[in-house]
Amino acid sequence: MVSLMVSGTFCSIFLYRICFFHRLYQFPGPLMAKVSNLYLTRRSLTRFQLYTEIQDLHRTYGDIVRVGPSALSILDAKVFNAIHANNSPCRKGPWYNIEQPAISLHMSRDKNDHSRRRRAWDRAFSSKALRDYEPRVAKYTSQLLDRLEQSQATTIDIAKWFKFYSFDTMGDLAFGQSFNMLTDGVKHPFMALVESHMTMAGTFSQLIWMFPLFRAMPFLGREDAIFQKWLGNQVRHQEQNKPDLPNIFSWLLEDYKSQLYPKEQDWLNLQADMQLIAVAGSDTTSVTLTCLFYLLATNNNACMRLQEEIDNLFSSSSQPNHSSFSKLTYLQACIDETLRLFPPVPSGLQRMTPAEGLQVGEIFIPGDTIVTVPSYTVYRDERYFTAPNDFVPERWVIRPEMVKDDSVFAPFSVGRYACVGKQLGLMEVGYATCMILHRFNICLFGEGTTTKPAFLKGLRDHFTLNAPELNVILTARKH
Repeated sequence: MVSLMVSGTFCSIFLYRICFFHRLYQFPGPLMAKVSNLYLTRRSLTRFQLYTEIQDLHRTYGDIVRVGPSALSILDAKVFNAIHANNSPCRKGPWYNIEQPAISLHMSRDKNDHSRRRRAWDRAFSSKALRDYEPRVAKYTSQLLDRLEQSQATTIDIAKWFKFYSFDTMGDLAFGQSFNMLTDGVKHPFMALVESHMTMAGTFSQLIWMFPLFRAMPFLGREDAIFQKWLGNQVRHQEQNKPDLPNIFSWLLEDYKSQLYPKEQDWLNLQADMQLIAVAGSDTTSVTLTCLFYLLATNNNACMRLQEEIDNLFSSSSQPNHSSFSKLTYLQACIDETLRLFPPVPSGLQRMTPAEGLQVGEIFIPGDTIVTVPSYTVYRDERYFTAPNDFVPERWVIRPEMVKDDSVFAPFSVGRYACVGKQLGLMEVGYATCMILHRFNICLFGEGTTTKPAFLKGLRDHFTLNAPELNVILTARKH
């Protein structure tokens, strides 16, 4: 009897999701995607590159693809702006519930809660705060250069050192203490925990019901429990010890302490915010640097032009800094082009339409539908960018006709949920890029015959993009 009831329930769900009276019936997509989110998860597990799987689905089914029972992937600039704008009626999708009961700023689906908490984050990343952080960014850039100097003229996995650089910088700016990976040359256990956490978050992003099960089962949630314990210890340490220099978390802690009667949920959220700093402050910076140097090493003319711009700055300034680096137009163009070809969140960000639905031009999206505009796919769409698969930094400076519609390009997102740490991330990328390219020439190991395809195949979609090793040879430049 029980088996018949279960079978009947599954048959009813199957028929409902594929029948004409389902609200998403008219949108094309694979049959099994309409039935279950397991379809997209299975495809993602084949190469761990969800963004390429989504790109393939769009090539097959067109601009609007039903990728789940209640989910659409849409290639349309107007839809992107409609779901992400400040005044959008859409809210964040259910994926943002996976960390509950702890809720970081990034995972907050409540607009009022997000707005209130965002004020403390804005103070932590104000222009004044960034000036306070800059000497520490310069310090770890110098440590990175020392490490690269020791390995010049030999093969070096520069991706590993970019990860060490971003984690050490993040550790100091977020917690007031470095992980010392640049000096020790050894991966810190915390870095391994972050990588494991993001792998799970990305791999099972379509199966959000699994995350509570992971935490409930000791053999599956062991690493996450260790991760959360480490974060909790850091929060308590920060509570009890005022840092010598201001850090990002100290601003959030100040906001927490300003509450008259903070609740347990507030403390959980504070711990979740520390996790957010750890992930957002390290992953995106290191992968952007790695992909940028991959592109420069495979595009010699662009690399030489960028080195010329950097050299001119160093010859005219005794002590270049973030202010001067940020004025280098070709550097910014190279960074933008890297973010276009390898966006930090390649599969895009979930939004959910209001109950009454959303009309965007001629497109009507039914209510309570999960909508995503996949960054990787739309940034490589020739309707928005000429030669979309090519690395052409000039499109951002002297070839504006190659950018047909820049409204869709928002690697740091837009609207109320735009990345608050954007300027700090660009500071780290700018410092490292300028200092390295002024001192070294770079080429891929083996002239790229094996390194180039291995790098592209090794990229992973863990919600944020994750880069594999990148073996290069650095040689000292003569000035």
